[in-house]
This record gives sequence, C-alpha cells and structure tokens, in this order.
Amino acid sequence: MHLIVGPPASGKTTKLLEVAHTHLRQRKRVWWVGLPMQKAYVYRRATEQRAVLGLEVLTSQQLYYRLLAANFGLKPILTGPGRVALVGEALHSGEGPPPGPGEARLFTRAIAEAKRNGVGPEDIPQIGPETRRLREVYRRYEELKASWGRWDYDDFRSGALRLLEEGKPRIEAELVVVDGFRELGVLELRLLKALSRHVEVWVSLPESPPGLSPEVTLSAHPVCMLRFRAPNPVSEARWVLQAVKRDLAQNFSPLELAIVAPQPRIPTFLTLADEYGLPLVNQLPPTTADTPEGRLLLALLELPDYPTPSRLLALPELAPLGRAALERGLVGLEAIGRLAEELGMGVVWKAWLARLRSPGEEGAGSAGSPLSPLAWAEELVDALPEVRHSSSRERLMERAREAHRIAWGPHFRQWWAALLAETYEPHHPNGGVALLTPNLASGQRFRRVYITYAVEGAYGAEEVEDYFVPEELRVGLEEALRRAGGVLPRRFTGRDRLLLEELKTRAEEVVITYPEADQEGPLEPDPVLVGPAPDPLPPLPAASPLEVNPPQPYRAGLGPVLLASPTVEDLRHYEECPMRHWAERLVQDPKPEWWQLWAREVRESKKLVPARLEALAQQFPQAEGWMRHHHTLLRGLNLGFSLEDKGLRVQLDGISRRDREVHIYRFVAPGTPSKEAEEKVRKRWSERWAAAYLLSHPTWQIRRVSLWAWPVLGEPVLVYGNPIERLWEALKQHQRRVQEAKERYSSGEIKPKPGFPCRNCAVRDVCREGSPG
Repeated sequence: MHLIVGPPASGKTTKLLEVAHTHLRQRKRVWWVGLPMQKAYVYRRATEQRAVLGLEVLTSQQLYYRLLAANFGLKPILTGPGRVALVGEALHSGEGPPPGPGEARLFTRAIAEAKRNGVGPEDIPQIGPETRRLREVYRRYEELKASWGRWDYDDFRSGALRLLEEGKPRIEAELVVVDGFRELGVLELRLLKALSRHVEVWVSLPESPPGLSPEVTLSAHPVCMLRFRAPNPVSEARWVLQAVKRDLAQNFSPLELAIVAPQPRIPTFLTLADEYGLPLVNQLPPTTADTPEGRLLLALLELPDYPTPSRLLALPELAPLGRAALERGLVGLEAIGRLAEELGMGVVWKAWLARLRSPGEEGAGSAGSPLSPLAWAEELVDALPEVRHSSSRERLMERAREAHRIAWGPHFRQWWAALLAETYEPHHPNGGVALLTPNLASGQRFRRVYITYAVEGAYGAEEVEDYFVPEELRVGLEEALRRAGGVLPRRFTGRDRLLLEELKTRAEEVVITYPEADQEGPLEPDPVLVGPAPDPLPPLPAASPLEVNPPQPYRAGLGPVLLASPTVEDLRHYEECPMRHWAERLVQDPKPEWWQLWAREVRESKKLVPARLEALAQQFPQAEGWMRHHHTLLRGLNLGFSLEDKGLRVQLDGISRRDREVHIYRFVAPGTPSKEAEEKVRKRWSERWAAAYLLSHPTWQIRRVSLWAWPVLGEPVLVYGNPIERLWEALKQHQRRVQEAKERYSSGEIKPKPGFPCRNCAVRDVCREGSPG
C-alpha cells in the first residue's frame, strides 16, 4: 500500500491523478474511492485535459459492494431507517409500550460505532446496567437481522474484509486510489492493507496512521486568505452574495466558486439567492421529510397530537380552520377544538381527527373494525393524491411496514414519522455555486471559497463522549490497530484542528467572514479561522434589484383627517395614539364576550323594568340569578345615560340620583378583582369628566358624586374609597386635558405615538410603516 501524507492543499489529489492517468493510459481500470460529494469534483479534475476511459469514482460503501458482488457474496441491504426499526424491536421486551425512536437511535449509533471498529457484543465492557443492556440489545439485533437475511452497512465492510483476508477474491480494478479522507478507521485500514496484497493501492491522508510510513510526504502550498468582519449575519450574507455575483461577472465559472456555512445558516443563503439571481445549489442530501409528499404525510401524522395552522392548511377541508388559527395565533388540540366549534367546523374537525388516528388509538375512526395499522397507513397514503402518485410511495409504505413490527396505536404514528425523517432521498444536485457545510467541503478544492459565520463554536468536529463507554475505557488508535480491532478507540483526538486547517485551504483564494453580533448579542470570532485583526467588509457594487432601486416603503397619509364627532372616551384613545384611534376604526372589531353583549343590551334598555328583566334572563341565563339579586339597584338606574356640554359627550352605563348626590356605575368583566376593577374605571376619562361636570354645573346642584366599578356577577366597588365632594384641582386639570385633546381631534391631526402601548396594538404595522422614525 502506497501512502501519501501531506497537509490540506499540498497536492495529494494532483499526485494521485498522475498515478491514475499512468494506469488509464495502459488501458487499466481504476477505482477512485472518495467521499460521496467528491465524485463530480474528481471526474472534473480527471477530464480537464482529455476524456478518460476506465476511471470509476466510488464511495467506500460502493467499494465493498463491488468486491462482494464480484465474488457472489452480497445480501439484501438493511437501510438506515430499517436499522433503527430493528434496534427498536431488539429493545422491546414484549411487555408495555414500545421504546421511543430517540432511544432506538441512541442504541443504533452505539452499535454502528462498535461494528465500525470490529467490536462484537461480548467485547463491550460491562461497567453498568446500560452497557449490559447495550450488549443484550446488540446481540438481539444481530439475531433479528440474521432472521431477516439482511446485512447492514457495517456488515458489508466486515464481509469485504473477510473476503480479502481469507480468500483469493476476484477484483475488477488494477488500481485503487483512496483520497479525500481526514482519517481512516481501524477496519478501513485493515481492509486497504488486505486489498493491497491483491492490487495496487494508493492512499492519501493528512497525517500518517500509527505503524505506517509514508512513501511520499508533501508540504502545503500557499493560499491567499482574506478575512473580514460584518456588523451582523444579514449584512454578511448579502455581502457574500454580492461578492459571488461580482465573481461570476468577472468570468468565474459557477463550479469554481463555493460558499461554506454551518448547516443552520444554509436556508439564509437559499432565501436570498432568488433576490440576487444566483445559481446556488444546496449540496445537503434531503430526507423524505424535505420532499413535498413527505412533508404532507408528516404533517398529517403529527396533526392529531399537536395541531398547528400549517398542518391544518395542508388539508383543503381544514384550510378555513387553519387560516383562523393563524390569525388568532392558536395551536394545540384543545384550542383548535374550541375554534372549530366556534366556526361551525366541529364535525369536520372531529371526523379528520378520527381518520388520522391509527387503529388502536382512543378516538380512532377504525376502533372496533378489523382495519390493521398497515391497511390504515395504505388508506391514508392513497387518500392524498400528492402521495399516491409520487415515486416515493413505496418507500413511504416500507417505513410503515418497519414501524409496524414494533409499534401500534399512537406509537405506530410516532415511529412511522420518525423513520420517514431517517430516510434519505436520491440526491443529484445541478451544477452551480456550491453551498456546503464544512464536512461537504472535504475532498474538494475551488478557485475561490467564502467561509461564512466564522464565530466560536460554529465549526467543529463535534467530538462528544459516548453515553455507554466513557473515554477512559477506550484506547488510542495505535493500540486499536495493534489489536486489529475488537476495542473501541478514543473519541477525543483533536479532530477540530484538522477540520479548520482543511477549511482554510479549500481554494486558491479563501475569503473568511464573521458577524460581530446577532440578535442575541456580541459574537466572538473563531481565532483559528479569523485571526487577530480582520478588516471591515469592503464596499461592493449593488447586486440585486432591491439594491439598485430600493423600494420606497409605504408611507401613510398623515395629513388632516375628518373624524366623526367624539365621545370623551374617544378622546382618551386619541390622546394615547391618534394613529391607533384612526386605524382601529377601519379594523373589524373582535367578537365581543357575552358580558359585553349583556352590557350593551342593558344600556339600550334605559330602564330595567320587570318585562325587560325577564327577556334578559332568557337571553343571558348565566346572569339571571345575579340580576334578580341586584334587581332593586339595577331598576333604580338610568341606564345608558348621556351627558353633553360644549361638543363633548359621555355615555354612562348607569346613573342614579338621590337628592343632591349622584352615583355613577361602570360594568366590568366578571371575576375582576376589586382593585383591578377600580383601576379600570380610574383609567377611563368618561366617569371623571361626568363627575367634574355635575359638580361644576349650577343647573344640577350636585354636592357629591360616587363612582362605582361593578363587575358583572359581582358586587359594586367604590372607586377612590370615598365620594367626590368638591372639584379637585386634578379634576379641573382633567377637564382642561379633555378640551385640549378635543381641539387636536377637531383639527384631524393623525400622527403615531410609539411607546409602551404599541405592545398590544392590533394595527402597529401601519404605524411602523407610516412613521418617519
């Protein structure tokens, strides 16, 4: 085995291409083994000068398949979702509910790591109940897999290794090249050593594995590196897209450019790509959950547990309910159920809930019927035209069959949804500017690369300690190679350093950017990537239509407006924010509560005579007993009483006069505590203005005014604790304030007053668009 060692960008791939071309010119077959995303890059590099014949780029897994297939050693494959399902079956003892998908994934990862390192169930150290449980699950998993007659991904590696070490395999290629990997595991190195006994093998790595001596050692080539800081992530993303568009205008090929970003930042660039007219290509392999039919099916499987507006909108029959839930900001089973009853859609909602619950669940439509979970799943899939006619229908049903082996009732839906999220779809991205995660950038080089969001913690190999076997019970790679497998190697080996060094060499020119802060606060740059003193982003030409001709934001007409004759309470709303008062008149009022409807009916009654009391008791039975208990007081009130003076008008809920004393009542919501009810009336203008008017107007000859806050279904509360017996200075000032507000109101002045009340304003968007500030 020929080993080439060198840091990233040292020319390892170029050297290996020379070796490959030497064999290709001799009409020999060459297998180039690399990472999945490296295939197009290798073919492009190999055919830069001329066409080639006999070169085939494979992944490691495809190498194992080819070796076994040529020697008739293949078995049906157990895919990733099937592996999780089989581990879930191995975890289930047969009693109680099945394990959750999350627990099955945890054991699946542990078993996969053990198999990658040639560790059998009996080789896992017994240090506690969880490791003993792992051994049993591992052993049971292997038994179930054998009964299925299938192999998982790691079995193909082990099978190929046995074939090479024990027999005389038939190998179709005369040269095998392995390139693009940062490291190779124990079994991979053993397999390549065994393969080199039969054909010529060339391997490139950044560092020499223990016990192996490099045949060729290369040094790094110089890379031009530029580092910039941006104010925030949005300005960073826009600048990078401006730079990419400039590069394309300067005759860069799209295949010569790439953007590297942490996975959560990928959607940001895809969202802005249309605005900038850039051919960005997301290289992340999609899962079934990312396809239209997969998203639809997942939405329906999760809807009975937690309905949201987006899941409701997926069904045409429930779309009106979804729109209403979106407008009101409602989620959850109870809230959506109440909304459906309010909209008269209760029957449709319950019918869909029963239909979307699998057999065995409480409230399922198939309860008591012979319909099996698989039949229900097929019926659900075929009920959706987008899914029924999709090419992935069979894959969806395969996941349902795997879930059916271990789950039932609500667990069946949960497992089916989880396995759909584990299923990767065939991925053949188009040519364009590659949008890559750090791992997807491995093994490829470009002419110019933009590494974005280079802050602390954004880029790393994510080395974490194993849940089952701690780090101190593992061995180094040298010891693992000496034992030829059978032990777990250490997880913490400083992989972050290799990853970051590789990222800095992915192109002839590397541009590294980072934002100084985001919405959560300041961000620290990654010292390895960014260095000590990055420059601010240099200005670039405009690259999108919005930057060339920025759209003018909507400006509301803030000139004088002819407003209707106000009440004193209208003036209070106007004084808080003229814009809000004007805009809310154009917005449909929300549906009033029952007590507000009762108060309106009472005000219109003027006097609560016995006949009117009986009518209200029938219309509002919840208030009947309370009205009869307070009938004497209610009957003595002048309801809906109005006062007018100099163009100012108030409408009071109720007022009564006894000699030279007046009592003014204001109804508030049922159940309002006394202090809160008093505070609600004190904030209003109408009752205070009426009190000042009655005390100051000689016609009325009033000496005392009592203000009452009266919670419906409760007892009246005296505001201020005492009657008002004289015209306080505060009341005089209040009258002047009302008069000043009326003068501004009459002028039709409409201007927003941003401040604390904006938090619960229903028309705040109008204010924000119309306000110059």
